[in-house]
Amino acid sequence: MMPLSLVLTTVSRRGAARLAKEAVEKRLAACGNISEVRSLYSWRGVLHDEAESLILFKTTKEKAPLLRAFLEKEHPYENPEIVELEAAGASVKYLSWVVESVAG
Repeated sequence: MMPLSLVLTTVSRRGAARLAKEAVEKRLAACGNISEVRSLYSWRGVLHDEAESLILFKTTKEKAPLLRAFLEKEHPYENPEIVELEAAGASVKYLSWVVESVAG
């Protein structure tokens, strides 16, 4: 069975649902979990303290590059966080659902 990949990104709260919905509709991800987070970061020498949404996408290793390309194109940030992690130990049933969800 193919490996499970987790792809995460942060985005403004108003943009999260759109990105997650489009990725799932395009079958690039089986789901996108949206959590509200507080991000403290330095951008161009200025410290920012922002309310954002973290989207955790579940996809296959095979579909992850397509999901990443989609996020790079559609993400509203100039330099978006897009991180892919390979997930180990997913249950067979869950992994089968992810594979089925992104097939096609």
